[in-house]
Amino acid sequence: MSEADYNPLPVAPDEHKDSETARYHTFVNLALILAAITGVELVLVYMPFHDIFIFCTLTALSLFKFFAVVAWFMHLIYDKLILTLAFATGLAIATGTFLALGFLLSRDWVDMEAITQF
Repeated sequence: MSEADYNPLPVAPDEHKDSETARYHTFVNLALILAAITGVELVLVYMPFHDIFIFCTLTALSLFKFFAVVAWFMHLIYDKLILTLAFATGLAIATGTFLALGFLLSRDWVDMEAITQF
């Protein structure tokens, strides 16, 4: 084997480089979009809008960011459907538990006089 034939570093095929570059750009673009949405959320808090509108808008933007991060950065879009359903099931149980505890521990159900006696 001559020195001209020797290549110590394997060279990836061009199509592999192109797909990895496209995937990298997708992640960077998604990160920039998420940063822009975070900026909108920060500005929205200080705007003179009604509280319900701000709350609903912040909730919708946060849900979008959550699902974007879960789908792309946790690679759920590349996994099998059963793994995505397993994640969604755990998320639904956690959300239901959170909402149930929120209703149970709301101020309407707590006897404030009994608490202040101690």
